[in-house]
Amino acid sequence: MKLISKTRKRLRSVDKHSFYEGKTLAQVEWWLSYCSEYPDLAWARLRVFSDGSADAAFDASKVYGFDERRFASYFLSEDEYLPFDSMDEQDEADIGAKKADISPPSWIDDARAKFEYLGTH
Repeated sequence: MKLISKTRKRLRSVDKHSFYEGKTLAQVEWWLSYCSEYPDLAWARLRVFSDGSADAAFDASKVYGFDERRFASYFLSEDEYLPFDSMDEQDEADIGAKKADISPPSWIDDARAKFEYLGTH
């Protein structure tokens, strides 16, 4: 089974089911676009799983899968997102609100969400 999984990854043909199979959620991070301004904030979610893999999403309708958290964070950073937990005073000024006054959204996982495996993006 591991051989099949490795072959799928090498060929980049990992589907949604095989990506999530046997994993448990270990961590959830919220990211915020530093190009957005309060109150119209653009959010992204990064989740890390028990095997070290991760997924990232800009909304609940499409999710991208990655081999490791760092690849998911590169993906979000390229789209001008920063980790919400690392916001500083300059970020607050750019966004137009204090971190203490902002709350991440809550997304319900949608089984119909599209999935795209990007691996090591």
